[in-house]
Amino acid sequence: MKYKLILLIFLTVCIQLACKKKITPTTTPITTVPTTEVNTTIDITRADKFQQIDGFGFFGAQDVWWGNASNMYSDAWATTALTDLGVTIWRDELHPPATPTVPQDADWNKHKPVVEGLVKIAAQYKVPLKFIFTVWSPPASMKVAMDANGEPLSGTPNTGGTKGTGNAAGTLDPAQYAAFGNFLADGIQQYKDVGATIYAISPQNEPLFKQSFNSNFYRPARYSEMLKNVVPVVKARFPAVKIFGAENMLEIEAEKDRQYFYSADLMKTPDALNNLDIWAYHGYLEGISPTASSKLTTLWNVIQTEYTKPSGKPVWMTETSGYGENWLKTGNKPGAFDLAIDIQSALIYGNASAWVWWQGSELAGIGEYNLMQGTTRGKKYFASKHFYRFIRPGARRVKLTFNSSDGVMGSAFEHTGLGNFVIVLINSSEKPVKANLTGAAIPNEFDYYLSTSLDECKKRDTKVSKADIILPAKSIVTLVNGSFQE
Repeated sequence: MKYKLILLIFLTVCIQLACKKKITPTTTPITTVPTTEVNTTIDITRADKFQQIDGFGFFGAQDVWWGNASNMYSDAWATTALTDLGVTIWRDELHPPATPTVPQDADWNKHKPVVEGLVKIAAQYKVPLKFIFTVWSPPASMKVAMDANGEPLSGTPNTGGTKGTGNAAGTLDPAQYAAFGNFLADGIQQYKDVGATIYAISPQNEPLFKQSFNSNFYRPARYSEMLKNVVPVVKARFPAVKIFGAENMLEIEAEKDRQYFYSADLMKTPDALNNLDIWAYHGYLEGISPTASSKLTTLWNVIQTEYTKPSGKPVWMTETSGYGENWLKTGNKPGAFDLAIDIQSALIYGNASAWVWWQGSELAGIGEYNLMQGTTRGKKYFASKHFYRFIRPGARRVKLTFNSSDGVMGSAFEHTGLGNFVIVLINSSEKPVKANLTGAAIPNEFDYYLSTSLDECKKRDTKVSKADIILPAKSIVTLVNGSFQE
């Protein structure tokens, strides 16, 4: 009897303790948000409209072009890129033909299955995919050597062919303008033959630099001259194709010495400027590291003030990389969170209508130059997805006023065709922020997608009110009202 009484008391105590114990959920669909410390108001004015979005994208195949041809494409990779990440621009290189002394990473036989696969997946899922390409070098047969000032020595073959540093980089022979125009048009025709309509082309990648890989140097005046003479040849065969350029570095083109570079020369050469449809810049610092976020407001404002607004032409960012796979900056290497800030800066301060990453996928792993390893997705992938997946081509940015002293940075977009409204908010502070959205005709509730160092563009199970938007510290939040499917 004594032992039964002791056992009864023991069981009673256990039951009482169990009743008091908290039950921990088995799943955590989104990071628990700590107590809000900062309140901020974000005002949206839908009547004030800015750029219309052309799209977001990346360069290249499932693996780098110098890799094994059998690894270039898979339906799974294309489906992930187009339907999960949300790619709507795909950038390619128009490779020049190989020569006996200068091999090439790829030719059309290597490109063709990738283009055909992307056409198929885009049609299957109704993705409005834009195909664009850039030339790294004209064919070796069209290039000549340069003098000490970088001027072409017409008729003197370039010893470096399509590749070379210093003067061995060579330049396009002015006598070959018509031939080069037809080379570009023939490239467009190759895509057309497999069902891909080329939306836009760039006649030269980074014309200032002379590289051991395919490259071609132009003095600014020669670049303008090339546009004057080559673009009419292309447009005679493909009048709808757009021309973008000069794809020089943003920091070079917008810094104080910009009067010596391509944008400035185009502005004073009307015949050339008339043949350019889209300004395009690369978001690197000295061609290696991404431009520091702190500089972007000034740089993009210069581009707007001096080039895009006076010319009435849109602007794209068509290449960047160099961000690590950590969420935050590590040492001198910016992380995925920094990438989101830089995309946001281009949209807000540059009125950029397109953003294109460098290499989309590389099978060796996810490093600073790529977003994916086949279908394996990295942190930069998810940071990019906040823009790529939800801000669809045809969306129009509207005015959003944020208080940067609260650490908040935001952009808002309406898409009349899809009937949606999308807001991307970034909290760069160390504290969580509670945001209240104000303004006429703002939806009352939104689907909520969150990325932090732990969350990867996760959707909250329930909708959130416009008066109660929680932004965790160092986070990206995308709010969606309506459908973002095409």
